[in-house]
Amino acid sequence: MFSGPTIFGLVPLIIFVVLVFRKWNPVVSIFIATIVGAVMAGASMVEIATTTKEGLGSFLAYVGLIIMAGAGLGKIAEKTGVAQKIVEFVMNKIGIDSANKAILGTMASSTILSGSLGTLSGANAVTAPVVIPIVSKIGLSSSAVAVIFQGAGVTGLFLGPFTPPMVTLMEITGLSYFQVVLYAGLPVSIVMWIVTFFYVKWILPKTIQTHPYTKEDVASFSVNNNDTPLDPKVVARATWAFVISLVGLIVYGVITQGGSTFALVVIIGTAIITGLAAKLSPNEIADTFFEGAKPLIWLFFQFILFTPFIFYIQELGGFESLKNMIMPLIDKGGNLTLVLLTSLTGIAGVPGAAVAQSIVLNEMFGSLYLEAGIPISIWVLVLLVGSQMTEFLYPVGDTLASMGIARSKDLKTMVVFGIVITVFVVLFVGLRSLII
Repeated sequence: MFSGPTIFGLVPLIIFVVLVFRKWNPVVSIFIATIVGAVMAGASMVEIATTTKEGLGSFLAYVGLIIMAGAGLGKIAEKTGVAQKIVEFVMNKIGIDSANKAILGTMASSTILSGSLGTLSGANAVTAPVVIPIVSKIGLSSSAVAVIFQGAGVTGLFLGPFTPPMVTLMEITGLSYFQVVLYAGLPVSIVMWIVTFFYVKWILPKTIQTHPYTKEDVASFSVNNNDTPLDPKVVARATWAFVISLVGLIVYGVITQGGSTFALVVIIGTAIITGLAAKLSPNEIADTFFEGAKPLIWLFFQFILFTPFIFYIQELGGFESLKNMIMPLIDKGGNLTLVLLTSLTGIAGVPGAAVAQSIVLNEMFGSLYLEAGIPISIWVLVLLVGSQMTEFLYPVGDTLASMGIARSKDLKTMVVFGIVITVFVVLFVGLRSLII
């Protein structure tokens, strides 16, 4: 048994990191790490069960529920033709008649839809069938579209009022939605949009020769995923219902300061209204909603286990011990050292679900920021970058999903892009920390 504070209290975190990088199931990884932490803390089986039960009522479990609900809304938007209609509207408004407009149109579509649905892969899966047949004729390669789907698409999650990252950051920091967007979401998105656009321009001449879209690729997107053809009038009505209900509920939530607790109402309310407008029966709405949510059940269980996982690290004093070790470095290097250390630790050292990474980073470094007097505007920026850029640095998860949806096999281009965009974002954070 160990008594804290001790640096050995970080052993559960190290085990979790190692197992995730060895491609173990995330739920299995955190379960094993939690058990190790409990054993090290001398906890009984009853105590382990009690802390796990507390996880059911934790904020992370609520976020897990929001993520599953968002996937359910995405499935309804896909089934009713709403998502496709939104993408078509964006592409038509931009008017795709050049490579630059094709890039911008794809970026805008992916960003808007991921922000509306709260899911990157789900939004891109709906965007692809509409966008790819258009941009392939203009001359975009599969490599370019894959980069756009990840680089621009993920920024939608940084801007939507009730997406998982935004809900988490509002809860941790106590800031309003507009404050989080102003301090973190919008600045990071601008940097990522710029880097993504110019990176795509840079790779396009070569990749259009090596990884062009084939006729078979384009043909594969022409298949209607619905069992029956969709009535254009019904799709139009459902689209208006989706937009009006989503925007209306968001505005209401912001005005009444509903915060993170209102997110579930926005998602479920929009799903029901959209489904009814598309003439789906209550049973069809429920079945479609749960069909979309089902693939993310594992994430919900992982978030529940994060409560006992963090509890035992705190019980052993792992975070406190780490704080005591790095304080001399911060005293010598100042605020810039703390900001960069936190950002890089999150990006490179705390893999897993992004919102959970925010919680871990807050536990590890939050008190240091208070003691150093660093403004909350910098802290929320560091939390966003530290938790969200991991998927760019390591070619897993979102990277592979974006490639698959775009029909790209060009992993090298994605790896280089991930490194490039991570470097630029970290540089931005460092520069921003100097302006306090």
